[in-house]
Amino acid sequence: EQQTSTQKHSTMKQETRPSLTYSTASQHSDFSNVWSEEGETSERQNQFTIKVSGSFASFSLLFAMGLAFVMGRASRLLLIEGPRQKLFQEVEKATEVLSQNKPTVPSLITFDRQKIPQTRYLSKNFDTGLSATMSSWLTIDRNTPDYQQKEDSTRGKNESETCTSFGIKEDVESTEPSAQHLMVDIKNVDGNFLNSQPRLAQAIVDLVHEADLPLLSYHCHGFNPLGVSCVGVMMRNYLSFHTWPEAGVITFDIVTSESKTILTLLPLIDRLFGVARNPTFPGQVTAKPEFRYAYKLRGFRHNPSEIENLFEVTDLGDILTILGTDLKEEVASVTTDFQRVDIYDVIVPHQGSLQSYHKSLMNDESYEAQNKFLFRPDRVIMLDGWLQSSLRFEAMYHEALVHPALFSHSNPKRVAIIGGGEGATLREVLKHNTVSEAIMIEIDEEMVHVSREHIPEWSDCSDLVGSSDWCIEDPRATEFYQDALQWFTDRYGDDTSPSEQLDVIILDALDPESEIPFADALYGNDDFMQAFYNSLADDGILVMQLGESPQFYSPDETRSKFRNRAKTTDLLEKLGFESIHVYEEAHCGFHAPWTYVVGFKSHNSRTRWYANVAQIDLDIQKRSVPTKSGTSPFRFFDGSTMASYQVPHKTVESVFCRRDPTPEECLEGYNLDTSYPNIPVTSFEVKKSTIEGGGRGLFTKVDIPENTYIWAESSINKVNFMPSTSTLITALEEEPPAKRIKVLSSYMEGYGYSSQFFGDDPGEVFVDSGISTFANHGCNGTNNVGTKSPYDEFTVDLYKMPEEFSGESHANTSTFNPVIDRHLRHQFDRSLRDIEAGEEIYDNYLAFTGNDEDWAKAVQELRDVCSGKSVGLVTNYERDHS
Repeated sequence: EQQTSTQKHSTMKQETRPSLTYSTASQHSDFSNVWSEEGETSERQNQFTIKVSGSFASFSLLFAMGLAFVMGRASRLLLIEGPRQKLFQEVEKATEVLSQNKPTVPSLITFDRQKIPQTRYLSKNFDTGLSATMSSWLTIDRNTPDYQQKEDSTRGKNESETCTSFGIKEDVESTEPSAQHLMVDIKNVDGNFLNSQPRLAQAIVDLVHEADLPLLSYHCHGFNPLGVSCVGVMMRNYLSFHTWPEAGVITFDIVTSESKTILTLLPLIDRLFGVARNPTFPGQVTAKPEFRYAYKLRGFRHNPSEIENLFEVTDLGDILTILGTDLKEEVASVTTDFQRVDIYDVIVPHQGSLQSYHKSLMNDESYEAQNKFLFRPDRVIMLDGWLQSSLRFEAMYHEALVHPALFSHSNPKRVAIIGGGEGATLREVLKHNTVSEAIMIEIDEEMVHVSREHIPEWSDCSDLVGSSDWCIEDPRATEFYQDALQWFTDRYGDDTSPSEQLDVIILDALDPESEIPFADALYGNDDFMQAFYNSLADDGILVMQLGESPQFYSPDETRSKFRNRAKTTDLLEKLGFESIHVYEEAHCGFHAPWTYVVGFKSHNSRTRWYANVAQIDLDIQKRSVPTKSGTSPFRFFDGSTMASYQVPHKTVESVFCRRDPTPEECLEGYNLDTSYPNIPVTSFEVKKSTIEGGGRGLFTKVDIPENTYIWAESSINKVNFMPSTSTLITALEEEPPAKRIKVLSSYMEGYGYSSQFFGDDPGEVFVDSGISTFANHGCNGTNNVGTKSPYDEFTVDLYKMPEEFSGESHANTSTFNPVIDRHLRHQFDRSLRDIEAGEEIYDNYLAFTGNDEDWAKAVQELRDVCSGKSVGLVTNYERDHS
């Protein structure tokens, strides 16, 4: 039965198997079976065919779609909406907690100065978990009755007024595309304040309300975990800032097209946003908020106002626009009847630091605390925006202005100061005990009192014995608050009596390059300068500051902004000043070294101008007013400083030589023309002179053609007797024992020749250090080297020096010539004719005569020697001591 059942089951399986057609291609014959019973296959396929109606198919499709929708909806509720709703619930709870602990967002405050403008507002925020996406676009329908009524009401107004796109009436000129930009950085601010949007928003509202600025809206965004950025929108203005609560820093910008300066907002910003940190424990000392700012003018101005130019191109503008200044505090800003006075305290990073300043305020053993003056802020004063002086550098500027001129005068008693309202120039003058009257002529009295209040160090004479705390009140000081031009022309426009004349005039007024009409009037006024000249005594001295020193590549000053400087030196020379010198001081605290000019009415003042270091130091000791502190009243000036002023800078020479036409001295080199041949000193010998009764003489060993240099290589090697030295030697001749001094004086006078480069009396004496010094004088015009002249010692006027010899004696001098002042000119002798070997060399001693005062004596001595009545000084000395 099992077998029958199995077979039956097998038969049934075979009967129910579907008919298939299968085809394949293979390399193996074992897999090439094919079923091809087509009839049977067709019959079996029909047995498995199912037929359904269209209604059933449509119902099945709708059912599947519905099932998919239900399952999708359930999945969204479960996987998306549920967590999102839960997140919103958390936000609502957080908002509820925040509303309980934080103030509400401050409302905008209406303002009365201007009407709220009609504006369009557009905003777009990113969609985040804490905010919903929103946008709004507000428009004004100009066709509405309300708008038409407002528009009609504006018609018929004054034509000088116009209605802007914001509906605000204003002057037409105010629409110029320009603005002010104020940048403020504050550190050491309370972190909780910097991370609180409501508190920051309230500060915005308070700032614009107190500043009377129309705020339209503000927007703040807080960041996770810390930091807030805010923007406040005003009419044609905006403010913005970002905070770093963890660092206690806020950076602040405000831009406005308001006409009034926004620098007045600085105290408000500091008070509202510079919130100090609270101590975390009792007794903790927290750092105070530190505040720095920069101010700039933005946009384009077609007609800048005076105040705009003040901030744009002046030193005040430079200070205000530098954000990196550690400290910048306005001390005073006063507009007098004549000028604007600005005083600031500043700490520039390369000169100091705010940290060091704060340490200096501590009463401890630190270096900063023990040397407070070195770390205090620098106080600067500016007139009409231009820097005048500063606390750190004013002493160097004023000492360089005053003392070179006063020490060049042997006994300055009456000194006049033009300008100098700060009082520092007067302070320096009063340090000289020779001064009996110091006259200050300052037009701006208010500026003097502002200086006394805010920069008292400038006029502090409290350390001078016999003076007053305020230099203006010194018994020797006299002040006149009036126009200096009028003061001088009224008193010295004509000839004056000697008793009224001045010894020194110090002009501490405008820089010559100042781009204002008064500068041209001051430095180009011939009558004013003539009054200067008339007011000075015969040995009087004028000194003035000439502004920024020229640069090496500066053009001729007559063709540059320094034209007034060139005009001044030319005018001084024209008026009759006999010697003019330019010097500079590089430590005045300005952007470049500063230039001064000193004019001597007498050529003899050059002697003291070129005094050596020891002489100046000795004069300082003799002339200084004693101090209560026992220290020198001069902080920077001494003999070595004076020596640095005696020779002008190379740049001054270079610019001077760019004049058109080029000055002759610039073309001469060092007075040596290398195109001429030279006979060396080895071609000469010393032996007995051929002059009857003479001593030694100089003879040539070779033939010398005409116009040949004679020992040029040794001509520059001279023994130099400075005026002070020759004066001392002459004085010691009268003191016993004088024997050794007589040797020196005979050598100096017998072989030397004088030069007036360092002044006429007594002048400088040179002695040739080589054998050329033994060349004798050629009597009766027989000299074969040196100066060719139609005169000899017998034909020349005994009482009047010819101009050609006067030129020789002053060959190294000039009223104003930086080339000569920088280079000691050497006189190189040339042969006047062909000289044969064995001839004696004769020079012309008339050219070596010192000055007009010595002329008659020198000529008479030469006449006596040439006529055999006497012998030379050296021969006479040797005879007396043989």
